[in-house]
Amino acid sequence: MCLDRLTPSERVKALVAKKGLDRVPVNPSASIYTAGIYGMSSKEYYLEPEKALQAQLWAVELHQSDANPSYNIPDWSGWDFGGELKIPTTPRISLPHITKRAVENAKDLETLKIPDINTAPAASRILQFARLCRAKGFPVSVPGGSPFGIAESIVGTELLMRWLYKEPELVHRALRLATDYLLKIADRFVDEFGTENCSAFCTYPMESHAMISPKMFEKFSLIYVKEIHEKFISKGIKKWVIHLCGDHTQNLPFWLHEIKLAPRTIFTIGHEMDIEYTAKSIGEEHIIGGNIPTTLLQQGTPNEVFATSRELIQKMKGHPGGFILMPACAMPPLTPPTNVYAMVKAARVFGRY
Repeated sequence: MCLDRLTPSERVKALVAKKGLDRVPVNPSASIYTAGIYGMSSKEYYLEPEKALQAQLWAVELHQSDANPSYNIPDWSGWDFGGELKIPTTPRISLPHITKRAVENAKDLETLKIPDINTAPAASRILQFARLCRAKGFPVSVPGGSPFGIAESIVGTELLMRWLYKEPELVHRALRLATDYLLKIADRFVDEFGTENCSAFCTYPMESHAMISPKMFEKFSLIYVKEIHEKFISKGIKKWVIHLCGDHTQNLPFWLHEIKLAPRTIFTIGHEMDIEYTAKSIGEEHIIGGNIPTTLLQQGTPNEVFATSRELIQKMKGHPGGFILMPACAMPPLTPPTNVYAMVKAARVFGRY
């Protein structure tokens, strides 16, 4: 197994610049997984950004991966808008969830206000994490949505889906609030950190075909996604990661022809999407990342992860836009560390340029 020639930072810069890569980069999308191997609880990780950063830095050093620190609290936006968030203390590594929504009826939505970033429980922590990252020389990640996902976090899946058909104007009201909040957060990040230090991260689980049809995506979500991209880019944010969680194959034409994309946008995709077809669709300008099944990462053997990683690398290392070996979604928290090692080892053995 060959040693790396570039540092993780140099490798990512070379990927974006389309030159001089030593091997395929690996981003484990580690997140809460890092808390488990660091020995801290989910509650510590999600409520204390300085501890979350420490866990991630140790994990990057342990696995020699190519990921910058990132921080996200599941259902963060629903918490900010007034919902009640529970972070279970047993088992030690557990995912947060909303126990009471901020909006339970139309009247609640009519009186809902955009949160204050300085006091909102999640956004204030996201901002704190960004400050810690900049103090160590890392770029910061600006949350870019999706607005539809934020709307779901505010009102809940059942009520949102009912409103799609019976009260569409209420859905647009929720989407407007979500979009305005994201733009407000982006303004704060740009003012404090400068556009050259900001990148946008967007994830779209609620827009997958398992949740809404492409027609519903076009009718409800598309206009707000376009607005966010146009306004973020006009602010000077030009580094983007877009995670298409689940199957978005039929939505690809919207992304390629109607939504303004920054040069060298990174598209990461779920295991439900064909990575070769998606890479060909997005073209040579953009980077593709993915898409090792998360079930395999948590339940498979290192040999199985190594073999799947090899297959992906051999398929995708020649993509002209560039390829990042990644899980299909966030790394499952109980993934054995040897399976993460198997990903990096596969990149070093089979991903040399």
